[in-house]
Amino acid sequence: MTNKESTKWWIFAITSMANLSATFAINSVNLALPILADEFGVSQGDVSWLTLVYSLIPCCMLLICGKIADLYGYKRQYKIGFIFFALSSILAPIFSHTLLTLFFFRALQGLGYSLLISITQATISKTFDDEERGKALGINSVFVSVGFASGPTIGGFLLLHYSWHSIFYFSIPFCLIGLLATMIVMPEDEREVHGEQLKLDVLGGMLFAISIGTLAIGLNFSDSWGVISTPFILCIMIFMLALSLFIWREKVTNMPMMPLSLFQNKTFSLANATCALSYMTQQLTAYLFPFFLINILSLSAEKAGMVLLASPIAMMIASPFGGDLSDKYGTCRPAIAGLILIALNCFLVGFFKENMSILLVILVLLMVGAGNGLSVSAINSAILGSVSKEDSGIASGMLATMRNIGNTFGTAIGSAMLITRQAHYAADSGLSKNAIYIYAQKDTFLVGLGIAILAIILVMKIPDKR
Repeated sequence: MTNKESTKWWIFAITSMANLSATFAINSVNLALPILADEFGVSQGDVSWLTLVYSLIPCCMLLICGKIADLYGYKRQYKIGFIFFALSSILAPIFSHTLLTLFFFRALQGLGYSLLISITQATISKTFDDEERGKALGINSVFVSVGFASGPTIGGFLLLHYSWHSIFYFSIPFCLIGLLATMIVMPEDEREVHGEQLKLDVLGGMLFAISIGTLAIGLNFSDSWGVISTPFILCIMIFMLALSLFIWREKVTNMPMMPLSLFQNKTFSLANATCALSYMTQQLTAYLFPFFLINILSLSAEKAGMVLLASPIAMMIASPFGGDLSDKYGTCRPAIAGLILIALNCFLVGFFKENMSILLVILVLLMVGAGNGLSVSAINSAILGSVSKEDSGIASGMLATMRNIGNTFGTAIGSAMLITRQAHYAADSGLSKNAIYIYAQKDTFLVGLGIAILAIILVMKIPDKR
């Protein structure tokens, strides 16, 4: 194996450790929320902010961290990111004697997440050439899936045999391995930037963070506040104002946070929009399926978790194939094939019944997981392949931001639709509680079907460069 090939595999190791550390911390802590509520003597709603803050900070910071890496170097950011995430994970259980303190350290974890995840895909894109990029990004997505899938499984095991502290400690070895690999193996950044080019558009970054942050908060609380409530309308107004000021700022400054000229690139703009739509449908599925398995099919939480593993396992298998196909045949074919599978999932869920076979549910979950694997790798490759290597960090940060926004929208749409349609069907006194839920679930997935079809239409308009 040549030195160049060896370096590529070490780059995989570094990005894999970053992905595993950051994504494991998303779902694993969710299992501990009831325990934390009892320990701190607070409500379930209070501890739910631990989940929100870990998604809110990256929504605000991913784009900024991607830009910082482009300006100051990837190796430096990996070292800071691994150290930052490890320290916040160590200190959280030790000093969190109150829920407020735990919120603080969870926010620091979210910042560490932003430093690492904003550049993992950019690192892969800069390391591998055009003929290998898609497959490499597909393999990289496998470790994201492993992190997501292992969160509930390993987190449940740790909670059963140890305390909630162990969930925070679990990511530390991955951070240490990633840090050592970065320091020893990762090459220094080739780009040397001096003088005025080192300036970061701080005002532009603040405006972007405010706009995306208020949008995320508004969407997360839309079901409890209501879409015509004063807090929700205020969040949307602040979002629109801050976004307008951000666009104005980027047009007049010499050192923009986000070069708006990137959106003149049809591939970049359409692929990012498709990315957000794709993740909306994926998250809508991930949000609704546990309710069906536990409330309708009466599975235990443990068995439901095992059934839900079908989707990330299928995604792990399909992701490298999706990336390899995009290298050979361009973006459209694998992306459309994957999105059709996702759309078919939304259609088939409409036929779910109270006595649904678990095997059929698993087959549908395998279908959506395979669809995610095929489409995500191809779309990611299109986004990162449409910009120069000097803008890889900002493109990677934008991609990760679109993913977070898509996930936030997916949860908000799923929750709002489910609640409103259940209220609609509850007016019919002849329907049972389970029937009301199944009808509402069907309507919600029809919205997901519409989103998936829109994503397919956008993908078909992407210039299919090979």
